[in-house]
Amino acid sequence: MFSRVEQSFGNGRLTRFIADRLMRSLRSSALFHNFTAAATLGVAIGASIAAPAVSRAGPASYESKHYTITSDLDRDLTIDIGRRADAMYDEYARRLSDFTPPAGAPRFELRLFDRKRDYLKLTGDRFSNTGGIFMSGRNILAVYVEEQGIESMRRTLQHEAFHQFAYTNVSPNLPVWLNEGLAQVFEEGIFTGKGFQLGEIPPRRVRQLQYDVNEKRLTPFRTFLALTDEQWQASLRDRSLAATHYNQSWAMVHFLVFAERNGKYLYRNNLVDWLRRIHNGEEASEAFKQAFSDNVEGFQSRFAEFARSLEPTPQARAVEHQTVLADLLIELRNRGKKFDTVQQFRDEVVRGRYRIQYSKGNIQWQTAEDPLVYFSDLSGKPYGPKELFFSPSRDGVLPDLIARPATTLPLATRFYRLDGKIERETLVEPARRR
Repeated sequence: MFSRVEQSFGNGRLTRFIADRLMRSLRSSALFHNFTAAATLGVAIGASIAAPAVSRAGPASYESKHYTITSDLDRDLTIDIGRRADAMYDEYARRLSDFTPPAGAPRFELRLFDRKRDYLKLTGDRFSNTGGIFMSGRNILAVYVEEQGIESMRRTLQHEAFHQFAYTNVSPNLPVWLNEGLAQVFEEGIFTGKGFQLGEIPPRRVRQLQYDVNEKRLTPFRTFLALTDEQWQASLRDRSLAATHYNQSWAMVHFLVFAERNGKYLYRNNLVDWLRRIHNGEEASEAFKQAFSDNVEGFQSRFAEFARSLEPTPQARAVEHQTVLADLLIELRNRGKKFDTVQQFRDEVVRGRYRIQYSKGNIQWQTAEDPLVYFSDLSGKPYGPKELFFSPSRDGVLPDLIARPATTLPLATRFYRLDGKIERETLVEPARRR
């Protein structure tokens, strides 16, 4: 008779990201014809129609549905962040409806800073290599814009807000890999303006996982499941190992949440059972045995099969294509080139055979040799003038880049200046602009 985990994972022999959220390096990419230069790729998706802006004004306080927000950012941006944070909280609560905050729990506090120095002042000059943090002892979630930009700040907030929710509503004693993995699953959620679309698999995640599998860098599951908070923190000193650990935790949790067969999720009920047991005070490893049994090797074997077939989701691919176009546009603008139409932009990129090489830790990848890939939908059909076009920008740094594919969500990339450099943020295009 099979145990529960053998029914779920089957029998199998043991087969043999710091994630970019800690601090996105400033863009240092350059275009090339036959040469390359380093760059960073990271995307956060929002739904604000207003151009991103920051402010040097003093802090102001706002009350959203779930958060008390103190911010020195632009008011419109602050309100939009609060709206998005509320939507993310609602998604946590919907997905984890078995878990509610204890009676008398205080409201969540969110601090938004423009400058890193003010963020570090709040944290006591600790955590200098982070872009945001949840401080459980003070029930404060804090992020800042400087250096990392609005796009990365949004992703960090989406991630850290889950830690705040989980600590209060689920348990302060979640295993670190599970806590980080769940936070990253929510971090990858796409904000549509009304709610979040979960289950996205970005190409960068697949590249990291493939690299780690090929280089035999993944930690055996029995060891990984037993990692303590102290061991996890120690691993962050090695950025390459930290990137592997974060991505492994994301992939394992994504597997438990989204693996399915014949339209039925295979392990989701087991995962919720495990969380419920931890919530009720059971020790995590013993609770795992009760929810999944002790067949960790079966877990690893089934995961390995899943990982080999893992591919980016269409929406995540569309976002990456949009981001490549945005980075090409920025780099060409830095070279003094301006375009009135996407046709002019496309002609210049194709004529020059421009490509970008992106670097993140040990992972490097280069944009397609044929740049027309990025001026086409995912089926390879070239965009027409109503499917990819420029739209006037309020602040005039660069025109907004709008993509309206037939099969994925419409995207809007807007550009802004941060500390003298052009940055970009890719959003799901709001309904009123469709």
